[in-house]
Amino acid sequence: MVNKQNTQLKKAEAISETEVITPLQRKVRKLKRNPKGFIADSKAYVGAKRTVYLTHAKLGSFALVLLASLLVIIYYSVIASPRYVSQVQFVVKQATSNELPVIGLAAMGTASPSTRDALILQEYIQSNEMAQALDEQLELKSHYQQTSWDMLSRLTADSTQEEFVEFYQKHIKVTYNDMSEILHVEVQSFDAEYSLKLAQAVLATSERFINSLGENMANQQMKYAQSEVQRAYKELKRQQVQLLKFQDENILFNPEIQSAALVEAINQLESSIISQKTELKSLEAYMRSDAAQIKSKQFEIQALEQQLSEEKLKLTSQDQDALNKVNVDFKDLELNNLLAADLYKSALASLELIRAEAFKKLKHLLVVEHPRLAQQDKYPQRLYSIFTWFISLILIYLVGRLIASVIKEHKE
Repeated sequence: MVNKQNTQLKKAEAISETEVITPLQRKVRKLKRNPKGFIADSKAYVGAKRTVYLTHAKLGSFALVLLASLLVIIYYSVIASPRYVSQVQFVVKQATSNELPVIGLAAMGTASPSTRDALILQEYIQSNEMAQALDEQLELKSHYQQTSWDMLSRLTADSTQEEFVEFYQKHIKVTYNDMSEILHVEVQSFDAEYSLKLAQAVLATSERFINSLGENMANQQMKYAQSEVQRAYKELKRQQVQLLKFQDENILFNPEIQSAALVEAINQLESSIISQKTELKSLEAYMRSDAAQIKSKQFEIQALEQQLSEEKLKLTSQDQDALNKVNVDFKDLELNNLLAADLYKSALASLELIRAEAFKKLKHLLVVEHPRLAQQDKYPQRLYSIFTWFISLILIYLVGRLIASVIKEHKE
């Protein structure tokens, strides 16, 4: 009797509790007591389990392809951060270009100066130097690492310099058109205004770089030409100083002129001697040998002959002070002086020529298209990327099934 009464009391309590507790409260209490059982008994879990089972039964392992495709669609539709593009186009030209087209077989393997400069600039824009310059100007690495962008799109916070340069190269596209010689640069970033600033910085840095190429070459040539002018001028002054010193030591302005005057004087002395000897013979014809006039004429002839000997010794002798030896030394100094003057003139002419050529070799960027603010994002190309991933997953799936079939056949 007591047991029956207890049972009846419990049933009454249970009935009272069911009457008092709402269905939501009952579910909450069940979730607290047995979470696993609550989830396993839920309609959503049961429905999902049934759906997975039916999908697996109908599609088999192909369901993984669909699941991966669904994840790709979710990523590109919702998660992927948009990337904005700003582009610039320019041509590299020299100040004065006299390029002639090369025709036929001679054109093979040759490139015009503009083409070479454009290709050099193309490599520079994609180089580590450009990445460093843009990072210093616009903090490019920090922009790529912002946590506002999705994890798959942004640069990792602990990335190395090499990883940063590689990431930069993937987000900049540089193409060269052989026909028009136009260099097209396309930069990507996660903000439209930042892309515009980035493109402007690329243009300005490229212009400084290409100008520095021409200026450095021109400055080196000018520096060399100026050094040659200075060297030739110093040599000319040294030769002039030696010539003046020689003239001062020998008390001669020009030994050649002095020699000519001395030769003329010798000729006059010889003529006078001949004339005096002729007069002496005339006197000896009708006067005695001891006559005063004959003695006087003989003394005069002796004086002239002695003077002639002295003058000849001045012109040619074994002495180093002879005019012929002095004239040889003077000619050597004069020749060196003339050579130094010619070298100085040639150096000046070369300097002017190099200055004109240096101006012709100066390079400039002619902008065809200036950077503009992007109105909408260009990357990622969502539909294209989803379709590409879907095709790739199908191909991977088919290859996997083929490999699995081959392995299964070999096992059997």
